[in-house]
Amino acid sequence: MTEPRKHVDVAIIGAGFAGLGTGIELKNAGILNFVIFEGEEGVGGSWRTNTYPGCACDVPSHLYSYSFAPNPKWPEAFSRQEDIRRYIEECANQYGMEPYIRFSTRVTDASFDEKSGRWIITTDDGQITEARVLVPATGALSHPKYPEIKGMDTFQGKALHAARWDSSIDLRGKRVGVIGSGASAIQVVPNVAGEVADLKVFQRTPSWVMPKFNRTFTEKQQRDWAKHPWKQKAHRLGLYWTMESALPAILWYPQLLKVGELMHKRALHKHIKDPVLRRKLTPDYKVGCKRTLVSDDWFPAFARPNVHLITEGITEITPAGVRTSDGVEHPLDVIIYCTGYEIGAPAFPFAIKGIGGVSLSDYWGGQAKAYYGMNVSRFPNMLLTMGPNSGPGHTSVLIYQEAQYKYIAKYTKTLLKQKLRYLDVKEDVMQAQFDGFQERMRNSSWLSGCQSWYLNADGTNSTMWPGFSFEYVLRTKKLDMGAYNAVA
Repeated sequence: MTEPRKHVDVAIIGAGFAGLGTGIELKNAGILNFVIFEGEEGVGGSWRTNTYPGCACDVPSHLYSYSFAPNPKWPEAFSRQEDIRRYIEECANQYGMEPYIRFSTRVTDASFDEKSGRWIITTDDGQITEARVLVPATGALSHPKYPEIKGMDTFQGKALHAARWDSSIDLRGKRVGVIGSGASAIQVVPNVAGEVADLKVFQRTPSWVMPKFNRTFTEKQQRDWAKHPWKQKAHRLGLYWTMESALPAILWYPQLLKVGELMHKRALHKHIKDPVLRRKLTPDYKVGCKRTLVSDDWFPAFARPNVHLITEGITEITPAGVRTSDGVEHPLDVIIYCTGYEIGAPAFPFAIKGIGGVSLSDYWGGQAKAYYGMNVSRFPNMLLTMGPNSGPGHTSVLIYQEAQYKYIAKYTKTLLKQKLRYLDVKEDVMQAQFDGFQERMRNSSWLSGCQSWYLNADGTNSTMWPGFSFEYVLRTKKLDMGAYNAVA
């Protein structure tokens, strides 16, 4: 017998920072008829699923946390995965979120019914839920991206993606290859280099790497923050303005980024003596064009005798290892893919269909866009978290997310109070905003000529917010009904 459909005001997909934060804001706003679908057995999102060696945040923890839930117990400036996961779990418990969450439940389809103004959501257990508002909060870094390399399925050793780490694979004494040299590789490589027999890092493009300046907080500091919350708030505020001050260099004054180049080269020269290796680890593009990384142990890892940087392109993966463009076959026991995540519509692990059955991936094509990163025309009553052009290039993503939680609550209350069937952002409004963003970024380091996951195939940028984070917060404080088609 088929279970009756459940009806909710809001359906949130994902119980990481974004999903839980949205739920907490809805609850605070008096909107209690909501559900959070979570595919895993517990909360945490990417901080639950990412367990690779060295996994940590590259934003200071006192800023990479909810402003309404300060944590005086952060053990270090840049906390590790297990500490961030524990913090998220504590927040879920503190704010009573677990009764709203359906764990081990994956959404397979979300389709908008124009007649009823509801989203019809199907989950992997066959149950159907109808929701007035849909909030996909699966995050931008949740769906692993694999490279397209000939012969990947022929490899006879062990292969895994860093984002889906398999702790049962013993790396001790093994010949290991890491494909990629980005944000996950910069953490994995130094943390496995000491236990493997031989480590080869296959790099396509080097990254600019800044010192991390990590430090451990003493118990005395933690007690002081707990006793005097204003001190922790002041510390967070100092971090906020320090990071915010980096934006002018990225957007308007690229000559200031020379400081970043000097910091990279100083650390490189300190740890790497081989001039050829130094050149291979030095980018030929401007700082900020790609994601700038932070690490104190990336360069020292390459000073180890068992770590080798391979810059020849990969032509194929063989049963025995990796073959590069110079014809050399590199024998390997384990391959670790540090190749990032799917961005845009492919990042959603389920189908999203709007008015007329149009899919989000087809509608976006190769150019994702959304009004303030949340509303997509022809997908009424859907509000994304960290959607197109709401990503920060210089500060904590939580600043933007918290503004989005509040906007979602305002949107939902307006919909319910005015008894509207749906609100659909006007396509010309969405397009004009997108075009304006591109103009604002025209001279930024993000558009300075390198190949980056920030950019679409046509060279436009659907990723970054082109301004200060406080501008985003201010511009999303009010719901502009003139930007929407309101249908009763």
